[in-house]
Amino acid sequence: MLNFSEEPSLFVSPNHEIISYNAHFETMLQWYNSLPVKQTKLITEYQLPITQDNYYQLFEEIISGKKVDTNLAHPNESNAIHSRIKGEPIYGSQGTIQGVLLSFKNFTHNAFIHKEIGTLKHCFESILSEAHEGVLLLDENLRILYYNEALTKQYVYENNHLLQQGVKILDIVNDADKSQTEFLLKLALRGEIIDREVPINASNGQTYWFRIKVFPIKNPTNQIIGVTILSLDVSEKRKFELSFQESEIRFKNIIENTPIALAVLDKNFKVIQLNSVAEELLGYTSQELIGTDLRSIIYCSYFDDRESSPFFENSDAFFTNLTSERFISTINKAGELVTVDVTINAYRFNTNKTIVLAARDVRVLLKQEEKLQLHSELFRKIAWQQSHEVRKPLANIMGITNLLLESGSSASMDMYLEYLKEATVELDTIIKNIVDQTYLTQGE
Repeated sequence: MLNFSEEPSLFVSPNHEIISYNAHFETMLQWYNSLPVKQTKLITEYQLPITQDNYYQLFEEIISGKKVDTNLAHPNESNAIHSRIKGEPIYGSQGTIQGVLLSFKNFTHNAFIHKEIGTLKHCFESILSEAHEGVLLLDENLRILYYNEALTKQYVYENNHLLQQGVKILDIVNDADKSQTEFLLKLALRGEIIDREVPINASNGQTYWFRIKVFPIKNPTNQIIGVTILSLDVSEKRKFELSFQESEIRFKNIIENTPIALAVLDKNFKVIQLNSVAEELLGYTSQELIGTDLRSIIYCSYFDDRESSPFFENSDAFFTNLTSERFISTINKAGELVTVDVTINAYRFNTNKTIVLAARDVRVLLKQEEKLQLHSELFRKIAWQQSHEVRKPLANIMGITNLLLESGSSASMDMYLEYLKEATVELDTIIKNIVDQTYLTQGE
């Protein structure tokens, strides 16, 4: 009987326990209660479209054998809901009362609901229209329910002019991105939340990066009834990140390929990077020293100045030129005493304060000086040989040539002797220039 009624109907026991109800009553009760209606529970635990006092008063009249048909208003509502309540007692075969049958008809409820829905819709659209993200709502069949203006300005869909309610979203997605979009939507329809940055191939041939958040829409009974897509263009942010990574890689490559020992430190002198020359000098690997305060290995008086100097915390003063005493002693991992020539420079790299410490092994510098001295000696020897040993036979040739020219030999012989004289003079000039350049290189 309840199921055939077009009005919300309820059958309760004399103790106010719910015995039976129809679907209309269950729907009506959801507007007033978050808890689902269940049999055997007390109806007094739920809020009804009438007050508790009205309910008890009507119930007493009906349980005493009367039928009621009355209109009541809920006084606690800002917009009072007027309801028509019908009730009658239900008797068993023995004439004993089994319970009370109630039916409700809210003749102002629909207008109230429409007003509330209209207000919510207005608020909803106002909020989303101001959102920076593109917002797209889809039903469970992936048809468009709603989208905001920000979405139409994004290069996500091939034909933005086709964006309208009822259109299947996969029909307007670029072919290159269709499989990816379908995969994400199917995950959302299974109840998963996806939040990631993805590349989108726009119709203008450019690739844009978007942060996409896809999540399911659920009704009060936790059933998935659609999908929400939030999209935000992060192409500029992505370009900055890629540029940041590239500059970091180039910086690290420069440090690694520099032929002297370099250590990159943060403002607290903790190691960020060591190149292979520094590893060889100190005897430690990068993995052993990364995050370690380098002052525990290489120490100089500058570090003390740093602790007491108020200018260190001033970024402009700090990131200019830093100096250190020329030679510093340190102990490598093997326990050997190593004297190094240290220079310190500070930079602002990718907005971070960075210190680059360069250290050269004095033993290597001494060996280089020895090599330079050997080269100098070699240059001196070459210069002496050029100025004495080479020019001596050349001078002899020049003298003999002059004697032959003076002896009055034949005209043909004189011509050849003139050629020989010119060649010897030219060779003498070349040797003299070589000797002069050699002494000039040596600073003599």
